[in-house]
Amino acid sequence: MTRQQAVRGVAGAAALIAVLTVVARLAGFGRSVVFTNTVGAASTGDTYLAANNVPNIVFEVVAGGALASLVVPMLAGGIAAGDREQVRQTASALLGWALLVLTPLAVALALLARPIAVGLLGDDAADPAKVDLAARFLVVFAPQVVLYGIGIVLTGVLQAHRRFAGPALAPLLSSVVVAGAYLTFAGIGGARAAEDLSRPAELVLGVGTTLGVVALAGCLLLPLRGLRLGLRPRLRFPVGAAPRVRRLAVAGVLTLAGQQLVAVVAIRLANAGGVPDGTQVVYFAGMTLFLLPWAALAVPLATSAYPGLSERAARGDDEGFRRVLAPVVVLVVALSALAAAGLVAVSGPMARVFLASDRDAASAAALAPTIVAFVPGLLGYGLVAVLTRALYARGLWKAPTVCVGGGWLVAVAADLVLAGVLPGDQRAVALATGHTIGVTVAGLGLLMVVHRVVGVQGLAGLPRTGSVAVLAGVLGGAAGLAVSRALGSDPVPGGGVLAAVGIGVLAGGTVLVVAAVVMMGLARRPLTAAVRGLRSGGDADTGTDRAPTEGTDRADRGDR
Repeated sequence: MTRQQAVRGVAGAAALIAVLTVVARLAGFGRSVVFTNTVGAASTGDTYLAANNVPNIVFEVVAGGALASLVVPMLAGGIAAGDREQVRQTASALLGWALLVLTPLAVALALLARPIAVGLLGDDAADPAKVDLAARFLVVFAPQVVLYGIGIVLTGVLQAHRRFAGPALAPLLSSVVVAGAYLTFAGIGGARAAEDLSRPAELVLGVGTTLGVVALAGCLLLPLRGLRLGLRPRLRFPVGAAPRVRRLAVAGVLTLAGQQLVAVVAIRLANAGGVPDGTQVVYFAGMTLFLLPWAALAVPLATSAYPGLSERAARGDDEGFRRVLAPVVVLVVALSALAAAGLVAVSGPMARVFLASDRDAASAAALAPTIVAFVPGLLGYGLVAVLTRALYARGLWKAPTVCVGGGWLVAVAADLVLAGVLPGDQRAVALATGHTIGVTVAGLGLLMVVHRVVGVQGLAGLPRTGSVAVLAGVLGGAAGLAVSRALGSDPVPGGGVLAAVGIGVLAGGTVLVVAAVVMMGLARRPLTAAVRGLRSGGDADTGTDRAPTEGTDRADRGDR
């Protein structure tokens, strides 16, 4: 194939998404660092995070999972066939249903803000200042529910048309807006304690955050105009589309409902009696670092492969489907293992960067082990990103729903057990460990399902590469952590942010060198085959041996 064809394949799209996502995630990382060093790890920060999670939870439970799971596969067939009218009608119907369902929910969230705040804060609901602040935040945050719905539909439409730049850059603009709100909050003397917070500072924090979501959805309108689809909200889908929409919607709702249940439980447990103020901020910071490599490495590969997987599934090209899927799975596992090792090595320096103030010394000390507790979940969560899309592309919904939903239920159970076993000052570690257990269970379950319904060729190269990646991650992480500790990377503030960044760079570089040597020495061939397969976008053989896949169509039909 020509160089131009290669660039148009999955690799070219993945590279574009990866670069833009890294930039956007770095902006998000910067936004989080600004938050922890302006709003801080105290009662204002805890209350803000609790309230700001609610619109996202409501959206994800009711519509987010449904929309995320079905927009691309519902549009892929019409795009591949060149049927623009079908694409327009389907996208317009998705937008119409999103607005119809989410608008009343946003109104209800604003009207019920106070009882929701009381239920959300748990033991902290005894503090009237926190309840009042959370209720007022919820009123300001309520429009985010509708804005998220618009944003995810437009994102899916653009990604289905392989327009990845706009959706990848949208979080960047949002992060800039929200970080600006945090800096303004600090500039006007916003208080870290909820009872001392002035109304102007409160409005800057609340309105600025919602404006960030406005930017997230609004900036997608410009690239959407380039498609010239003329979307108008409607409620009727094209003939024959509604049954598939219902199946995928149910799968997405159940899956994301489980994830948001984990979020609600984490909020309650982080605000329980006997838990230090700032615990939710510590958990939030650890989750932010966990999601950074996941979003920069696993998600670009999964997102760029999704349209191709959906198109090949729509036209019954099982062999092409497997050739697209296998290299993506291999590279996601390899990169996730490398990222996990890096996070372990830089956990101390990053804790210092996130919580640099002397007032946050205890929170900084709690953040480093929280980051480490999140780390093992990177492999499982990376597999969730890829394999759920692969199964949705084939029209399958029962098995991925059971696997991912079951994983989130396991996470909830683990959170509750660990919160009861570990002392209150280790609550963030308990919650991070529960998250890791849940996503690992989900990832392993999805692997078994994909092996059954797609065939072993859909996971070609994974056994060898996966085992070597884990070994490389362990050795690289140990080497990087040794460098970090030798240079004095205790997470307690006092060593300076610049020194922490320097130590982090050296430790991360050590991880990269050691892990790369191990992986290229022991798994060069499957890694090379995966990169070659990724560059071809499934249009050429990767050179791996084929295995029989008889019976996979029957397995597909049983899940529909």
